[in-house]
Amino acid sequence: MRLIFSFIFLSLMALRLCSAQAIDYKKQIAPILASKCNSCHTAKKKESDKKPKAGLALDTPTGIRAGGVLEAGDALSSELFVRVSLPKTAEDLMPPVDDGGPLSSREIELIKKWIDDGARFGSGSAEGLGKIDKDLDARKVLGMPAREPNADAITHLEGIGATITPIAVTLPEYLSLEWISTYHKITDKEIEQTLHLAPNIVELDLSRTKVTNEGLKHVGKLARLTHLNLSRTAIDDNGIKSLSELRSLEWLNLYGTKVTDASIAIISKYRDLKAVYLWNTSVTDEGASSLRRALPDAKVVRDTDARANRFDDLDKPNRFDF
Repeated sequence: MRLIFSFIFLSLMALRLCSAQAIDYKKQIAPILASKCNSCHTAKKKESDKKPKAGLALDTPTGIRAGGVLEAGDALSSELFVRVSLPKTAEDLMPPVDDGGPLSSREIELIKKWIDDGARFGSGSAEGLGKIDKDLDARKVLGMPAREPNADAITHLEGIGATITPIAVTLPEYLSLEWISTYHKITDKEIEQTLHLAPNIVELDLSRTKVTNEGLKHVGKLARLTHLNLSRTAIDDNGIKSLSELRSLEWLNLYGTKVTDASIAIISKYRDLKAVYLWNTSVTDEGASSLRRALPDAKVVRDTDARANRFDDLDKPNRFDF
């Protein structure tokens, strides 16, 4: 009897310890998923591999993020927690009883606390990110494979207000990044931190931030960018010069900036460009006409009636074929 009470006491102490400390994804959550879930929910590594069940990969942070099973900060609204915490007799219990399930009460508690605490995949410590390569440029970035994004970098950027999401469930390694509510706090210093995710970022919204021409030197290294929003920022023609190597751009919003006809020569080199927004800039009719001649298939907008939504729908089958 004394042994039973000792076991119960130690179990309660373990749960209390869990509730007091931050949950480490790599050390505490990933092992649970690996032992109980990944036999069915592992991303394809090569063409001959099976697709993950229900299209949900749980073996990597990007797969989990892209799967739509997490509501960071709210376990009860997260499908991942809901499924693993169902009664043993429930038809939708994951993992099924005959396939490694159910999870133990401690494992369920760990997942709940991890999600409630924000579902962080990395430490988010700036010190742990390492130094950015001083020689990094667009050509080097294109030579880097777009593999699993740096989880610590994502956590760090989210910690300074960034919203980071995979652009598609089938392309979880490609990311969209924007500052929605904290844009007024974002300076060149914060924008430089995006270089930790340089091989992965394809959509970047810097509208209304405090980015300067100097900050665009960092943006110009994000060689896989297809969508870039610089609207209502203080950048001008000198900043656009730093973007000359962004040859994959399909969508560019310069509304409310200080660009002039001097930037048309650079923008004309974006051969994949489908839309560019120049309303409330100093680009002239002559400059816009020159751009239309250079890019006859692109939508060149200079009037208030055709201002852009966040990003136009420019999807195509080979959109991210870098």
